[in-house]
Formats: sequence, C-alpha cells, structure tokens
Amino acid sequence: MSGPAHFSYDHEETHSQRVERVATAKARFDAIRVDYTPQTTAVATLDEVRIAAIGRPPGAPCGGAMMVAPHGCGKTQAVEALRSRLEACAAQGDLPLLHVEIDHAGTTDSVPTSILRALGAARPEAGSEKVRWSRAIAEAERCDVQLFVFDEFNRANRRPTMSRAIATAIRQRIMDAGIAPVAFVGSEDAGDVLGSAPELMERLDDEIDLLPMRWKMKSERALFIDFVSELDTAMVKEGLTARLSGLASEHVAEPLWKASEGRLRRIAKIVRHAMGAALHDGRESIHVDDLAEAVDAYCIRRQFCTYNPFKEAR
Repeated sequence: MSGPAHFSYDHEETHSQRVERVATAKARFDAIRVDYTPQTTAVATLDEVRIAAIGRPPGAPCGGAMMVAPHGCGKTQAVEALRSRLEACAAQGDLPLLHVEIDHAGTTDSVPTSILRALGAARPEAGSEKVRWSRAIAEAERCDVQLFVFDEFNRANRRPTMSRAIATAIRQRIMDAGIAPVAFVGSEDAGDVLGSAPELMERLDDEIDLLPMRWKMKSERALFIDFVSELDTAMVKEGLTARLSGLASEHVAEPLWKASEGRLRRIAKIVRHAMGAALHDGRESIHVDDLAEAVDAYCIRRQFCTYNPFKEAR
C-alpha cells in the first residue's frame, strides 16, 4: 500500500480523465489491507498447523485443520496472506504453502491434476491418475511443501458419490503418508464432505472460525464497527476521500451490516462501489445515497439481499 496521499479533483477534467481517476482510485482501494482479528487469527492458526508438523519423525502421519464458512468471509484472503508471507522468506523454488483449488469436476481424478497445476508443473493433466499422484507427491517434496491448503473444497460435494473418495484420497496419499499437514477450506458444503469421512475428521487438529459478523452479538458488532472505521480512515490516508465518510456512525453501520450480512467481501464491494460513485461526482466523501446505490447495484442485482436497508432507514 502506498504512503499518505491527498485527495484531488479537477472540475474541468474530461470524461476520459474522470474515468481514469476513478479506476485508479478503485485499484488503490483494492490494495488497502485492514486488520481483521478473526482473519489474523486464521492466518496464525494455519501457520501453527504447518510449524507443528515440521519436527515430526520422517513419515509420521500428519494432522490438519478445517476452515468452513460462507462465501465472502475472508477465507481465501487469509490463505493468500500466509502464502505470500512464507514465500517471501523461502528459498528460491520452495513453496512452503501450496494453495490448491479443487476443480469444478469434483472427481478423485482431478485432485492430483489440481495439485500439479498449483505446483506449476508442465502438462498437469498428462498420465493416468496413479501417475499424476506420484508426480504430484514427488514435485511437492521437491518444492518442500510444508502445508497443503485445499480451497473451494465444497466443490467435492458436487458429486455425492465422490465426496468421501476425494477426502479419503487426500488423507491416504498426503496426511497418512506423512507428506505434510492439510487444511480444508470452503463454504458450508465442504463441511458435509468432511463429515462423510470420519477417518479424516479425526485427524484434523483445528477448526478455524471465520464466520460472518453478527450484529446482535455485542463483541462481533464492535468488531464490525472497528473494521469499517479503519477502512474509512484508510481511504482518507490513501487520498481516496478528503474526509471521513462516517461508515462507523449508527445510521450507516447497521444498514451496511444488513446489506453485507457481516461478510468482508460484501462490505468491501459495497464501499468500493459507493466510493466510485462519490468520486465520479466529485464529492469529498461517501454519502448515504452512494451506499444505497451501491447496495442496489451489487447486492440487490445479485440477489444477496431482497431489500435495500439504506432506503428503509430513511
């Protein structure tokens, strides 16, 4: 993220200049990182799973963790944050955390292919399933993989007859074989997949909580208000807005929570869209009307919610 900047707006700018200014601001908004305690805890827990397995006897079975929460709660962002941090300190060519995305196919045959793809191997689809598993394990060991993270694990539930087989294949070939610990990440359906494989569930040491923030829970409401307050401050610091937009104020925070359901991605998308509308019109901060427009454009259009709480609050 860049250093402090100053908000600026030229009343005589052309349409193309305005478009470029707003697009640049959105890119800078996307680079903002606000500390969110549950996400920071998730990163730390994943790293503990990795570190705990480093000193085990060669070939000893490995444990793992599960992080199951609805879409948009910051799961993948937590994984990527740890991956980036570990790779920055790793030897060239090493991949301490291997972030594997489960394929849409949802078959056992696709798992070794997904691992090879994450490793950057040439022709990941080549060979039989058995050959690809051998290649995947050998390449993972060569790259000194210390933690496998299987993201979008809910996709393994697309074919119910395959769910248990996929979970079992990962347990046997990676965890039981002592290659490295495994973290399973996904939405609610991922929990169903893991629940279908009790032998795997017994090996998972940690369950990471990254659920949406609930307004009725005082501590989680405070967490939500702190998050949007820091986001508001960060936009001013980056020169995206000239002054605070009052995102943490009572008349804004609760409708914003209702529209986002306390999910990080939705919060960010709503505020980003509202900021774009404000900057397009040359305003120095985000207004409630901008947020209402953002909820219509992002949440209502995608059927994330059926009404606009900012319009209801008027």
